[in-house]
Amino acid sequence: MNWQHTAYAYPMVFAAVVAAVLSAYAVRFVRRRGRNPTVVSFAVLTAAVSFWTATTAVKLLLVDPGAKLFAYKLLHVGAMTAAPTFFVFALAYTGRRELLDRYVVASLYVVPAVFLVVLFTNPLELGYTGWQLSTVDGVTTLSVTDGPVSVFGLVYGFVLLFLGLGVIGQYALELDRPYRTQATLLLVGMVVPSVVAALELTDTAPLAGGVNLIPASLAVPSVTFGIAVYRYRLLDILPLAYATAGAHSADGLVVLDADEVVVHVNDHVRPLLGTDGPLLGRPASEAVPNYGDLAGDPPTCDVLVEGGRYVELTRIPLDRAGDPLGWVVSVRDVTPRKRYELALESRNDELEVLNRIVRHDIRNDMQLVTAYIDIVLEHEPLSDEARSQLETALRRALNTVDLTDVLGQLMRATNDDERRRALDVGDAVREAVEDVREGYPNAAFTVDDLPPATVFANDLLDSVFVNVLKNAVVHSDRDHPSISVSGAADGERVTVRIADDGPGISDERKSVVFGKGAKGLESPGTGTGLYLVETIVTNFGGTVHIEDNEPRGSVFVIELPLAAVEAAD
Repeated sequence: MNWQHTAYAYPMVFAAVVAAVLSAYAVRFVRRRGRNPTVVSFAVLTAAVSFWTATTAVKLLLVDPGAKLFAYKLLHVGAMTAAPTFFVFALAYTGRRELLDRYVVASLYVVPAVFLVVLFTNPLELGYTGWQLSTVDGVTTLSVTDGPVSVFGLVYGFVLLFLGLGVIGQYALELDRPYRTQATLLLVGMVVPSVVAALELTDTAPLAGGVNLIPASLAVPSVTFGIAVYRYRLLDILPLAYATAGAHSADGLVVLDADEVVVHVNDHVRPLLGTDGPLLGRPASEAVPNYGDLAGDPPTCDVLVEGGRYVELTRIPLDRAGDPLGWVVSVRDVTPRKRYELALESRNDELEVLNRIVRHDIRNDMQLVTAYIDIVLEHEPLSDEARSQLETALRRALNTVDLTDVLGQLMRATNDDERRRALDVGDAVREAVEDVREGYPNAAFTVDDLPPATVFANDLLDSVFVNVLKNAVVHSDRDHPSISVSGAADGERVTVRIADDGPGISDERKSVVFGKGAKGLESPGTGTGLYLVETIVTNFGGTVHIEDNEPRGSVFVIELPLAAVEAAD
């Protein structure tokens, strides 16, 4: 087999080698990180270009007419595959997944498949009508006259090429650096062979006649695609990072590649982090303060930066079709919120200290006072007036003791750290009834059969029923009040109804009795018991309301979600 030498083959060989390297890199990328449409189509596209340019170089270097004609047919395998693959790549690169249905993609290759079959068999001269050898600048070239199917295939290829360029061009206008640079490199690379092809096919000077330079011009996209891949991490980050982060966010945005190296920051990052140093190219652990704290769940943390400000960092994963590409770290100024939280935490600490003082010191002193008053009332002769005054003092002292109990329960009710567990509502109700019955022997309590019902709560569940039961007795206008307790469950919630035969509560007061400090004008007690009830029930995810009892009195209705329902939520 005879060969000839020509410098025209050099750019074709160069393009074939570079495209083959890019294709191998993409294949390795797929094997290492899994398949995604962008990388797969890029691998096929560069492989097609490599095959196209390599076979064209072989055709040019061959001298034998039959071998040249066979190489001519063979190069179209790469050429006709490249056009639809570039269009698929453009759709995948710009995130138009809805158009990448496998049937749609397969249909794009129908025309190239028919073209190749016709070209190799050439029935009725539909592929080509003739061919001849000629010599141009001392180089023997093959000239083929296209048939109608070949002409249609060329037009089809150009249509897909320009559609792909349009898709990427429109997308490039929406992007910011470095993503716009990626798209620009893709566009520039494909525009050059497109212009050369237009000049070649229309016999326009200076490319009219002579050696076909379309494959040679593919050296340009081979270079620009290589820069996009290796310099601007085309296959790692893609415009997906920009689309996820948002172009005009008021937050700081730090884009990381798969190796957790900073590849992009927006204008807000440095002022928020209080740094003027370079961030691009640095590992995230060096560029982003407290970056290691973002590895937990949730991937967010608050960081104190220069100037006494606080920023909230949140790490958002970037992936396409399950393939991890990198992360976006958002940086948000949360100084007012954080200062409020710190002030609130300090205030809570102060309240906890106050609560301990009230519950321990005051409670102990008041219990000592009540004990001495009991001794005096029981063992000392007193006038009626003195006894009345001491009994009043005893009631006030006992009320103060009750107040310290309520205060402690209220502190626990508003503490999110109070551990919850599965508790049976029936057991809590029965224990509460026995507790109140001991303190009020004049009251009659009736407890119906309660259904088995488990809720997520803590020891404060008993306080709910104790306070409602005490409220029913204390506010009764009867010497021997009657209170009945019943319950029901419907699969989602358990409802406990505590009914009394007291004077009842007017509709106007039903909406305010659960308020902090609300009580009747002549009512004993602290006025915080029902407020405590609503606070605890609400924290448990339930509700409490009041209905009228028949023929008189009130019904307190307490509803709580069952443990199974709350766990499902």
